[in-house]
Amino acid sequence: MSREGYVRDLRALIGPRPVNLIGVAALIIDPHGHLLLARRVNADRWGLIAGLSELGEALPDTLRREVHEESRLTVTDAHLIDLLGPAQLSEAPNGDQFYAYTAAYRVTGWHGTPQPDGHELADLRFFPRADLPHLPLTRLGHAALTWTA
Repeated sequence: MSREGYVRDLRALIGPRPVNLIGVAALIIDPHGHLLLARRVNADRWGLIAGLSELGEALPDTLRREVHEESRLTVTDAHLIDLLGPAQLSEAPNGDQFYAYTAAYRVTGWHGTPQPDGHELADLRFFPRADLPHLPLTRLGHAALTWTA
């Protein structure tokens, strides 16, 4: 099984049966206190930059990789703030079943200008905290309301 493409390789072996998946989410706040939210391609809800860990990859490395791949930002410092367990068994559009565990990090050091990758993310924007309750949010977007309270 390759390190990159871990989930793809795993699914080739076990098919759509339920698995545990671990990933990360990035709570990135600019100097003005605005939160960076992402909108995935073909989606209308806003959430955090997030992604799955590859085989054997440490979660801080997953955080840096996913943030850079999806936004072109470079994370220089981050702190674990929460570990979310699965709300329920989830199912991907292709029928793959999974329980998602997410390590949430507050990114306290980063540089660059956010640019959506166009492959996974269609849009990236900083929003004032007061605007969040009025946006259509993902599960991680709703969690960000608690983490920024």
